[in-house]
Amino acid sequence: MKKNFKFLCVVMLFAFLFTSCGGKDAGESEAPAPEPVNLAVEEPVDLAAEEPVDLAAEDGADSTGGNSMEACAQEVSMPDEPAIPLVLCDNFEDAETSVMPAVEDENKWGALKTEVYNGKYTARVEVKRDNAMWLPVPSDELRDFIFQVDGALTSHSGHPYHSWGVYFKADEETENYYYFLIDNNQYYYFALIRGENRTNLINGRKSEDLNPLDEGNTITIACDGSTYSFYINGKFQEDFSDNRLQSGKIGIYSEMRENTTLDWEFDNMVLYAP
Repeated sequence: MKKNFKFLCVVMLFAFLFTSCGGKDAGESEAPAPEPVNLAVEEPVDLAAEEPVDLAAEDGADSTGGNSMEACAQEVSMPDEPAIPLVLCDNFEDAETSVMPAVEDENKWGALKTEVYNGKYTARVEVKRDNAMWLPVPSDELRDFIFQVDGALTSHSGHPYHSWGVYFKADEETENYYYFLIDNNQYYYFALIRGENRTNLINGRKSEDLNPLDEGNTITIACDGSTYSFYINGKFQEDFSDNRLQSGKIGIYSEMRENTTLDWEFDNMVLYAP
């Protein structure tokens, strides 16, 4: 089945037909991949055709609410001192300097509105069927990186299950990517999407380090080649090695069930890369 995997206006929503998300450990398993749904009103923008954004340009003054990136990053607590350069830090103090855009899109499958408000990057998602939300972070394609972001659910109605996390090494041409998620049942997941197939690499691991989603959590992912280290609220969870994807784009990701409205807020987003 032909699918469009476009990063549209740096935000994309697509339908995700879920398999069971029971909280049990499991090995790799194959499952159908998401069926994309384009919630944009306008034609998708192919960001691969644009010039890459130099996030380290102009003395590191990007996306920090008027402060330097270094000053922004000093206010963010990391599990370990990064050994690679800082390329992005956004504390969402100023919408004019934030790298994350304000977007408003709607169609028959649902609606999405994002904006920088009151020192947070907020996203309201309304869906009529099982869906996933993509909030791309402008960057080059990444092989090695450290990415961290705070996230919290501020309100919800509808289906009780929901999750959020990070997608990475995403390639719109091959329709491949990884994602790491935490859910409202205190489980985390790591999966690989290749075209129409999903491979569950970590299929639900209970973590006592997880807070309820409405209390807020910090996700940190460190990638060194094909080895991924996952942290929740500064606490190491586990390493996992998989070499099927080499590099790609990164961003914030969320899954939700049909007839649901969710309000998210994100903060203290930092990215380190060689």
